[in-house]
Amino acid sequence: MFRGIRAPQTRLIRTIHSSSIRPNLFGGKKVTQNDLGAPSGKGEGTTNPVDILKKNDILMYSNKPINYIESVKENGFHLANNIMIQSPDKEGNIIGALLIETENIEVNLSNEGFKIINGFMIEFKEEVLGIFEKIHPKPEIVVMGLGGRSRMLSEKNRVYFAKLGIQLEIGDSNNAAQIFDLLATERPNVILAFLLPPNV
Repeated sequence: MFRGIRAPQTRLIRTIHSSSIRPNLFGGKKVTQNDLGAPSGKGEGTTNPVDILKKNDILMYSNKPINYIESVKENGFHLANNIMIQSPDKEGNIIGALLIETENIEVNLSNEGFKIINGFMIEFKEEVLGIFEKIHPKPEIVVMGLGGRSRMLSEKNRVYFAKLGIQLEIGDSNNAAQIFDLLATERPNVILAFLLPPNV
């Protein structure tokens, strides 16, 4: 009846996709390739730096110490417990911060509590450092913040801490605050911070 018209030929083509089902070796539901996530460098990404930092923050779900340093201001430190340690105080005294376990202590460093030698070396009086002999148990590490710029701690002060068996981490006050936050979150109760104000 319909001569000269051919019916189209059909072929069955079987394709294999990378999303084929794979058995879960440990039981439970079957896992497909799509469940495994996109290969690195592909898929949904974020350009918001805050999201990238949060994603890479390995301590995000850790319990942070009460005296965690939220931010370093021009004139002091804002702590997670909403305390602000400011320097100078109302009387014009230089105020340092001593952070240990759950305590935060303002240290009056006026009346030559410390001196800056040749513009780059800090030396504290032994009367100021005497508090470290009274702390029990002794901290394993003291994070020293030496003000608004990078400086060295005097050899005399280093020997003092070595005799007490205390290790030191030294930096400017901004970097020292970050180091303290990290160490105090990782290893609570063995880290102490002694910070000069950032405006020194």
